[in-house]
Amino acid sequence: MNELHRFNIGLLGNPNSGKSSLFNYLTGMRQDVSNFPGVTVDKKSGSYKLKNGLLANIIDFPGTYSVYPNSFEEKLVINILTDINNPHRPDLVIYVADITQLERHLLFATQILDMGFPMLFVLNMSDLAERDGGVIELNALRQFTRVQVVNISVRSEINLEQLEDYISDFDKINYPLNSPALYPFTD
Repeated sequence: MNELHRFNIGLLGNPNSGKSSLFNYLTGMRQDVSNFPGVTVDKKSGSYKLKNGLLANIIDFPGTYSVYPNSFEEKLVINILTDINNPHRPDLVIYVADITQLERHLLFATQILDMGFPMLFVLNMSDLAERDGGVIELNALRQFTRVQVVNISVRSEINLEQLEDYISDFDKINYPLNSPALYPFTD
């Protein structure tokens, strides 16, 4: 593969969902991942080599609740997502959701899907959900979002290899803009 082929992967989700921890894992960088408000004030980016040899630029966007911004940080995210000429606009969105607070994450995730972005929906902190007896019906969530859903824990390194496999398969799929089935994987 051509080492110069780069595309943007955007890590999006609500604040404190584990986006920065996943960013650190994928890029090997050590970004501050404190849970204090405003820590991720602007986007952080790093390189990631996919298993298939392609290079990607991973952008860790500030935590955002909706496409209707309430802060400077959220406005930055929405401006990039809506500007088709912005060089930081993602080609693939990895939406990171805290599995223990899934309902609160669905609004922004569905808004991103409505914008037509290819997406992987990542349920982070699965170790905490399992510890507390929580069960998520992955197939129901896949049917609802019509995208691939991956249940992970960055902290406990659960299913990170599976996530990397899905990321590497990104370039094999031709995504029509605003397609209703943006990431049609099945298990």
